[in-house]
Amino acid sequence: MRVSRNNLLTSLTLVFGIILNSYSTAHSVEFGQDATGDPNAVHIQGNSSGFLYSERIIFTAAHVLNQLRIQPNGDTDGFVYAPGLADKSNAKRYKIIKAFIPKTFISPSNNPPQPLDDFAIIVLSEDMPLKTKVVIATEQQMNRFAQEKVKVQMVGYGLQSGSQRIDPQEIKRAPYKLESYLYSPQMMQSFYTVSSKPPLWKTSEWGAIHTQATGSICNADSGSGFFVQENDIRYYVGTAGNGLGISNCQADGSVNMDPAGGMSWFPAPFKYLDLLKTAETFVAEEKQKEFKKAEEERIAAELKAKQESDLKAKQEAEAKAAAELIAKQEAEAKAAAELLAKQEAAAKAAALKKTTITCLKGKIVKKVTGVKPVCPKGYRKK
Repeated sequence: MRVSRNNLLTSLTLVFGIILNSYSTAHSVEFGQDATGDPNAVHIQGNSSGFLYSERIIFTAAHVLNQLRIQPNGDTDGFVYAPGLADKSNAKRYKIIKAFIPKTFISPSNNPPQPLDDFAIIVLSEDMPLKTKVVIATEQQMNRFAQEKVKVQMVGYGLQSGSQRIDPQEIKRAPYKLESYLYSPQMMQSFYTVSSKPPLWKTSEWGAIHTQATGSICNADSGSGFFVQENDIRYYVGTAGNGLGISNCQADGSVNMDPAGGMSWFPAPFKYLDLLKTAETFVAEEKQKEFKKAEEERIAAELKAKQESDLKAKQEAEAKAAAELIAKQEAEAKAAAELLAKQEAAAKAAALKKTTITCLKGKIVKKVTGVKPVCPKGYRKK
């Protein structure tokens, strides 16, 4: 999906130019509860929020993507933090490598003020720990949630009071939770009819009521996820992005909530299953590339290790052969030396060996024994 950075910037500027109480972008949980440790709420670079759907996929609002420096081909160099962190001073940053936005997304303007399909999927470069199972609610489930007034929750990283407009404390700001109720498109129309305040949008969307009792959104909550918790599953029902009649964390501390309650509105997430499939296909391809690269690196490492092992074995064999040769030569030299010594000893012994000779003088015979026997004077050797 191609996204124009300039178009997003222009649209975002227009959004902030619209007065509160008429229309406001999704703001932050005011009057809410601390939700540090929430397994799905993530803080996105540029001071906005997101909802962790899977290890690599985060849901957010399309209108916040300008801060991530989206490129024309959908690439980005933005990042997010792990879910539920209060103090992110030294926290790991997970790089965002891709963004997917519905082709039907339209940023809000003065006429009409309603954004359309304000939903986006961002993909991470590596797995982020996921502790809960998330399911996109079906239309039937969302209707049931609305009809049965099932509690809907939202956790965001937005401002929690007007004082944070002066000192946002973005890096050390904890996630906050609000609890609300889901309104179907028909209920949304009835709500504004009863309140004598006709809706500003042309396309009916889903919504969630905000009061001081339930908590309300404020700046930087854009992208947070509304969900219903049933057993161990979180059913995702919408993305915080836009609202009407909301307090918006007044800087002077005042509460400017519509008497009938403020209202968030958002498109149903089940509309974007094809977009999600595209994102999941991209993730699968990325993981395949990573696996292939890891395999290539593993094979290269094994080959290198084998080469080093073979070289070491060859060097050890050569060293052993050389040592054996030296030992053999030394043994041979020692044997030769021993033989020589033996021969010298034998020669010496032989030289010192006594012999007996026979000496004659006339008819007289005389035996003479000695190392070098000599016949006496007057005798001759026989």
